[in-house]
Order: sequence, then structure tokens, then C-alpha cells
Amino acid sequence: MSDVVGIDLGTTNSVLAIIDESGRPFIVPNADGKRTTPSIVQVAPNGELIVGDCALTDLPFEAANTARFFKRDMENDVRYEYRGRPFTPVDFSAAVLAKLKRDAEAHLGWPVHRAVVTVPAYFLDAGRLKTRRAAENAGLEVLQIINEPTAAALAYGLRVVENERLILVYDLGGGTFDVTLVRLHAEEIDIVGTDGNHTLGGKDWDDRLVTYAAEELRMRTGYDALSEATDLQLLYAEAEKVKKELSARLQSTMHLALGGTTTRIDVTRERFETLTSDLLGQTEQLVQKVLDETHTLAGSLDSILLVGGSSRMPACHGLTERLTGKRPNQTVNPDECVAIGAAVCGALNDTGRRSLRALPALRVRDVMSHSLGMIAINADGDRYVNTILLARNQRIPCSESRPYRVMSAGEDSVSVYVTQGEDDSPVNCSFVGKYVIDLAQRSDIIDIHYEYDQSGIVNVAAVPRWGKTLLHVRKEPLPEDMTWLTRPPGWKPPLPPRTVYLAVDLSGSMSGEPLRDAQTAMRRFVESSDLTNTAVGVIAFADSSRVVVDAVRDAKKVLRGIDSLHIGMVGGGNDDHPFHDAEKLMKKVSGVKFIVVLADGVWSCQPAAIEGSRSCRKAGCEVIAIGFGSADDDFLKKIASADQSALFDTSSQLTQAFEQIAQVVLEGGSLRGMRPR
Repeated sequence: MSDVVGIDLGTTNSVLAIIDESGRPFIVPNADGKRTTPSIVQVAPNGELIVGDCALTDLPFEAANTARFFKRDMENDVRYEYRGRPFTPVDFSAAVLAKLKRDAEAHLGWPVHRAVVTVPAYFLDAGRLKTRRAAENAGLEVLQIINEPTAAALAYGLRVVENERLILVYDLGGGTFDVTLVRLHAEEIDIVGTDGNHTLGGKDWDDRLVTYAAEELRMRTGYDALSEATDLQLLYAEAEKVKKELSARLQSTMHLALGGTTTRIDVTRERFETLTSDLLGQTEQLVQKVLDETHTLAGSLDSILLVGGSSRMPACHGLTERLTGKRPNQTVNPDECVAIGAAVCGALNDTGRRSLRALPALRVRDVMSHSLGMIAINADGDRYVNTILLARNQRIPCSESRPYRVMSAGEDSVSVYVTQGEDDSPVNCSFVGKYVIDLAQRSDIIDIHYEYDQSGIVNVAAVPRWGKTLLHVRKEPLPEDMTWLTRPPGWKPPLPPRTVYLAVDLSGSMSGEPLRDAQTAMRRFVESSDLTNTAVGVIAFADSSRVVVDAVRDAKKVLRGIDSLHIGMVGGGNDDHPFHDAEKLMKKVSGVKFIVVLADGVWSCQPAAIEGSRSCRKAGCEVIAIGFGSADDDFLKKIASADQSALFDTSSQLTQAFEQIAQVVLEGGSLRGMRPR
């Protein structure tokens, strides 16, 4: 007997199967003797996770502490909270798998270590990886992740097929839907194409009945059953019962003891099918899409295989018969065939076991339902695109290599973003992740290998073009902000608005050439500045302080203000400073704020100026202090923001300094290194 079990980890129910000594599959019952285990987990007050039928029985009374349908969240970074503790879909899936493992070990009498676990064919890489992680957390070694429709086809293919047969697997489970086209040969199962929706399943049919019944109850009694968690679970229990009964009868009844009254709501099969016709239509669209993409005529199908408990609904039978002209095949149990197929897959891979000799020598050729791609820049260089490397419905395992040219000799790593999806725009695709390749070996070209393995899981590897040693590749979380994909390559975010006041010392020591040099430098600043985003003003100070030009983005106005500066317009001494005016002005503006102070000589009001500068800096205004001639270097350092002061001897140095200040204002940075004295 193979010691590899097959597990159908379902949205509503899970099943475990194994192959016996004679090569026949059988379902291993759980501790309650049942062939299926509800995929439901209750968090007990002591923290214990209660799984299966016990949790289902308590559901109406423990709804707030019970998790269901978490398989639908497996691909997302979802976190739940029960009894004040955090959980993830992986945690609850691991709890279900651990129970299946324990119950199987108790029934079989030996340890269960290895498994093949199924997933919806439409699961992305994240869902497959998390399913494997859940199994590993439950103490299982996962030999393979296999698609649910493929497993169902394996169970169907256990019978020897003498002639080639083309079958359609219509798999409607409790929470997911897949449709897969399969070509069966005597020794091979060939998956031709697949598609699906991992958020469409029997639960959605239940939701429609619950909504319908709640509205009927509200109209008759005025009671809103959707507002109470316990009543809502009772509604769901009745809805599920009625859904199942309507598969065998034309009418069923919901008996509701809610809101202090007892209400009977009759539901006909016709009414139920009307309420859910759009859901059935979604499955029809996906069936037709697979047939169209594989260039298959519905009439050429040899058989329709209905899989998943929800496929028992007569509407599903009617749809598939209407599309193909053939009655669906009912020779396999829709609840159990996926687990049986997984067990067959495990036994086929369990070489050396006696059971293998009793099984047909089947070879499985599966496909992936999503294209694998990478983010690249288009040929025109004006946008990011999703470049498909491995097309959907291509045989797995499969791989593709692409060269990457290292642009800089100093580059120590490169990053590639891997996607799953068909759209040319990466924002319309799913992201597998960001892969960072460490360039331990210097090479101008590296070859990056992208792979879907047999489980449909993505692997990325890299090697230097002229070497054989694999480079280290690590998968990192995606940046929280991926909006850069919607902008042109090389795009930089707009800078916040900037306001700069040029404050010039007009004391007597500045008369003549010093003032002319200062005006030349200030003009150069205006010419070097981006006035589309920067407003410039001018303040003159000596014995008093005056705002010559309020901050504006008009270069001509600022230049006229600079030209108007003259000795005597604010006195000829040095008893005042510009910081009180600057602080009042800066309170009126937002964004990045600077005051550039140009001084010659020594101020007599240094303590007040230092305090005024400190007050400006606390208000969010950067202070740049520039001195020349006999300016006091230590004083300049005290009034400037960190590293934002400099002292020069010549007018040419002063002009260069103001050019650099323009860059500091535009891009940030400091004047460090520009201190020629």
C-alpha cells in the first residue's frame, strides 16, 4: 500500500483518500466515521482549534468564534481575529489538514507523513505556496500540489481508456469554480486548457437564498435576521438544506424560528434557479471561454464530468447538457473524486510500492491557467508593460530564460518583478513578487530563468552569462506603493512648493563692489532656479528690516527688486536682522521654506539674530548663511541650519555658491565642502 495520501482541501468539506494494496482507492473516514470533514474551525475559549463536525454543530451558537470559507482568502494577505487572537487562512487550513492527518493515522494504524494536496486550477502562485505551507505546518511533506480538475480526471481515468476521449471537467465546489478540458489516452491524461473563478461556488448560491429569505421575513414580520450573527447562521443552515433538497425535489421549505416568530417560506426550484441564474451564467461564460481558446467544438466532447458537491444542482446538469448535447457523466462521486485523484497521483509518484503495479500506467500532462510574466519597459521607453514569458495553458513544468544587462559596474544587485496574468498592463495583473538577484560575480550579462514547476509554483534563478555558478536570488515583499507602474519610466514625483527669501545685509560696509557682487550672485540664483515650483522674495536689513519683494514666481519682478537695493534704504548700521520678517512671511506659506542670508562684516545684534534664526528653524524654515569679506564665520554657523553656512573671499566664489544654493533648494542637500577659507 502507498503511504502517500491524497487530500482534497475543500472550501466547505475536505476529504482524504489512499490507494490500497490492490491498487484501488478508498476514502479514509474521519474520527466520526464520515467520509467528508467540514472545513470549519471553531476557536475555543482555551485557544483550542475545534475542527469539523463538532464546530459545525456549534456554529449557530459560536458563529462569532468560528471560521468558514477561509480557502477563498488563501491568495490574499488576510488576517482574522477570534477571541482576541490573530489567525490567517494558512492557520485554519493547517488545522483542517492536521485533523485529517490524525484521523487517518488512527484509522490506518500507521503514521501519515506524505501527501498530494489539491487546489483550484485557477489558484495563483500565492495560493499554492500557502496551501503547501499549511500542509507543512500540519506535519505533512507535500510531494505535489495538483489542480482539482486534473485530480478528478485522474480518478475518472482509472478505468482503462482504449480510445482517445475528450472530456470537460465542470468543477463547482463550495467556494470555487474551475472548468478544464482533458484529453484521455490509454496511458496519458493530457490537460488541454483550463480557466475558473476562485471566488465563485456553492456559497454564492446559499447567499442568494439567505438574502431572499431574510427579505421575505422582514416583509412579513418586520424583523431583520441579517443583523444577528446567530440568526444569520440559522438562515444559512436552512438555505443549505433547501438547496440540497431542491436537487431532488421541485419545492422545499425553510422553517425559521427567528425574531420571536415562526415563519415558513416555501421555495420552488424554479424560483431558486431564477435567483441564481447570473451565477450559473458565469460558469457558462468560463466553459465557453475554454472551448473557444482551445478551438474545441462543444459537440466534439465525448463526456462531461461534474465535480464538486454544488455540481449536483439540476441547473448545472441542464447547462452542460444544453451546451454539449450530452448528458453529464455520473460514474464518479463529485464529493470524493478529487481526493481519489490526488491519491492516485501520490501512488504514481510513490515508486517501488506494490500498489503502483496494480494502477494503470497513467502519465499526467498538466497546464497552468495563468500566464507568467515580468515587468519591463516598452520599446518606446514611455511606459511599463507586462511581458509574458510562459503563456497560460502551457504544459508544466516549463521554463523560459531571458538575458539581463547589468547597466552599472558598481551595481551589486538587480530586481525583477514577476506577474501572473494576460493583460499588457501590469496593474491589471497579479504580482508573484519582487525577486532580488545578488551580483556576487561580476558579469555584464546575466541569464534569468523563470519556471513553473510540476505543482504550478513559480521559481526564479539566475546565472552569469560567462559562468555556471547560480547567483543568490531572494524573494522580497512588494513595495506598498506600486503606483509607479502607472507613470512613465524615470518619472519623479512632483516636488512640494518651495519658498525662498534672499535677505541681504545693506550696512555701510556693503557699499560699492560688495553690493554689486551680491546683486550679481542673487541674479544668478534667480536664473538658476525653477520658478515653476519656487517663489522668491527679497528682504533688506541694516538698522531696520524691510520686505522689498514678497515671494513670487515672477523672475522679472524679483530681478527688479534686486536691482533696487541700495545702501541707506534701511539705514547704514547693523542693529537689526531679517528673521522676524521672514518668520511672519513663512507662516503664510506651505511646502519647503528657506531664508538665504548674505552678510558682510560683524552684526551688533548677534544674540537677537541667533534667537530669531532659531525661532525660524523651529517654524520649519531652513536658514542658509553666506558671508564674505570680514564676515564672522562662527556667527554664520550659529544662525545657519546644520552645515548650511559658507564663507568666501571672491565674487566668483559667491556666484558659484548661489548656483549651488539653487540646487540645494531644488533637490535638498547641504553646502558642506564649499568652505574655501
